[in-house]
Amino acid sequence: MFDIPGPLGTLVNFLTIALGFGSIIFIHELGHFVAAKWAGIRVLAFSIGFGNVLVSYRKGMGLCKGSSEPQYRKLIYGAGDDAHQEISPTEYRLSMLPLGGYVKMLGQEDINPEATSDAPDSYQNCPVGKRMVVICAGVVMNLIMAAVLFITVFMVGLKSFPAEIGYVGLDSPAANAVALTPNIEDGLLRGDRILSINSKSVHSFEDILPEIAMASKGKPTLIVIERDGVDSPIEFNATPIESPQSGLLDLGISPSVSTMLKEAPEGTRPIWDMGSAQFGMDGLEPGDRFVSVNGQAIDSPFDIVDIAEQSNGQPITIQIERQDSKIFIDHTINQVPGLQVDLVKVGDQVQGTRHLLGLAGVLMVNPYASQEDTKQGLHPGDIFAQIANVQYPSMSEGIVAIRAHKGKSLDIVMLRKDDIGQYQRVKITVDVTPAGTIGFYQATTATHTNLISKPGVFQRAVAGDDAEKTESIELPASTLIEYAGSRITMVGDYPTRTLRDVHLGLLIASDMAYQEGNESFAIPVTIQLPLPVQPDGSIPTTTTDWTLTRADIDAVRELGWTLPGSIAMVDMFAYAQIIDKADGPVDAINRGFGKSRRVMMQTYITFLRLFEGSVKVEHLKGPVGIAHLGTQIASQGWVWVLFFMALISINLAVINFLPLPIVDGGQFLMLVYEWVRGKPVPIVFQNVVTMAGLLMIGTIFLYVTFNDVKALFGV
Repeated sequence: MFDIPGPLGTLVNFLTIALGFGSIIFIHELGHFVAAKWAGIRVLAFSIGFGNVLVSYRKGMGLCKGSSEPQYRKLIYGAGDDAHQEISPTEYRLSMLPLGGYVKMLGQEDINPEATSDAPDSYQNCPVGKRMVVICAGVVMNLIMAAVLFITVFMVGLKSFPAEIGYVGLDSPAANAVALTPNIEDGLLRGDRILSINSKSVHSFEDILPEIAMASKGKPTLIVIERDGVDSPIEFNATPIESPQSGLLDLGISPSVSTMLKEAPEGTRPIWDMGSAQFGMDGLEPGDRFVSVNGQAIDSPFDIVDIAEQSNGQPITIQIERQDSKIFIDHTINQVPGLQVDLVKVGDQVQGTRHLLGLAGVLMVNPYASQEDTKQGLHPGDIFAQIANVQYPSMSEGIVAIRAHKGKSLDIVMLRKDDIGQYQRVKITVDVTPAGTIGFYQATTATHTNLISKPGVFQRAVAGDDAEKTESIELPASTLIEYAGSRITMVGDYPTRTLRDVHLGLLIASDMAYQEGNESFAIPVTIQLPLPVQPDGSIPTTTTDWTLTRADIDAVRELGWTLPGSIAMVDMFAYAQIIDKADGPVDAINRGFGKSRRVMMQTYITFLRLFEGSVKVEHLKGPVGIAHLGTQIASQGWVWVLFFMALISINLAVINFLPLPIVDGGQFLMLVYEWVRGKPVPIVFQNVVTMAGLLMIGTIFLYVTFNDVKALFGV
């Protein structure tokens, strides 16, 4: 919220969010207080904050340090009605922890149903209808507060992502969406602007994700989009599936991305430089805007990928506009032979990896990282020769091996270049954090050396009914590489220095036989084995024929050429943004009430999806998670703080009015029972359900807080 760097800024943002939470609870309790006064119920205390009372005020007694309750009881003890008229029974308190507040009414305590009173102005002696109003008043005030905040937000304008598709995942629900409009092909496209989901209007990308996550599991979702070149809106049916990353229902789309390189937040410039270097964009600056590629104007960084795919491996020239100087710069990116991307299974974990017919690199410290970002004696470019008892691990194997030693010391052996560029073995001991990290940015040798890990068990994604599933696939590398740490030095007559060179070697060695229509290829491959140097100074080497099918060669040929990092380079660009603002006061009111209604319904649907299983308890956030998220949101400005507070206010209202013991909804149900039966719920039953409610809410609170803390520390 305030542009204050470092820990002080985080503290200020946290205090801002804490004050906002306190205001929401205060407004809630203010609703109960005003309604209780209207109903004629004696209010004993109205407190701003919790804990010990710092200062209090009571009409007839004035200001008092601490609570005036002891003096008040002495004054009215044995006194007549006149004393009651001169001194107010209500004490207004300022308590030590100013995070919200509470109302204390005569004869009403949520956690003590036996605290009743026979006094004529007690809670019990108030008509049931008025007590219902008192119970509902806190929730109503929260809803009013949220609506006012949303109206304010949409009057000012909220910086958001446009409701435009920036990327459609391969074989995703969006890519497989069925067109309901005649003469339109199936599948959502990059650049489509989403107008509504299940008849609910969409104004920004932030509206899309919760609507999809709250969709009915396994059922088609109606999506209406606007597309350039098509005069009228287009309707699609898409069935969301569970995302492996979030565990929520997902379409497989991402927001639109601008052509401007994103800014590097304070303290992250070395990371930014590392990313730009490995994507062939070294020398460029944050804020640089890509204008054209090979003379063609572009609207998205994905256009760069598309144009590169059509250039048959030739370098591409990008025209850059530098923000601070308004000058144009030509920058060249050399393309590289493509690699396959699949999942590899190590133990119970499945992770994405780049490979070529099952050949994968060895885990290494990212060579583009700075030494300052590499910890515990590791150096940029170091190759992991051994982690515990795992020799030359792939990225997946290495990560699993490190995580297996969480909170312990770990012996590792690295291959490190000396002053003349020769690799030497270096033994070091590192401490693994509770989160399973040792302090380095990951890479593999695939694009840097010809070192190969032992082929693993690869998985390929297959579409399931309600989640992305995988199946094992057999790849040819398992028949070629016997020892982890082997080096492929030659494919046919083509020398190879990296795994990308193996790609070229296979195409060259198989070209003539492929053109002749052969179905099988025996390609000689020279492999340097990971064995000690012989007495004569030679390194054990073997040459073997690698038998591949035409389908294998087709898979390599289809990879073609690509940009360094390919699609991953898009992460270097800033998301496109808009100001989501109402057209006027009337529209702001409509948007405000509409947003309040939508968030309220989404909160109720969340509980329904919990029972269905498409939303899990792990997805919920408790106070720690909300505070952490709020602190991050506060750094985006005060408008986002108001928006976040409106969301929390509605969620508090909904949760408070659930039919659960000890919250307002449970109290309201007991009043309904009393209204129907003409007598209150038995005290014994109230005690039982109150304790059950406390136990249930306490258990959920501890569980979500545990998950929040785990997420906060990356465990």
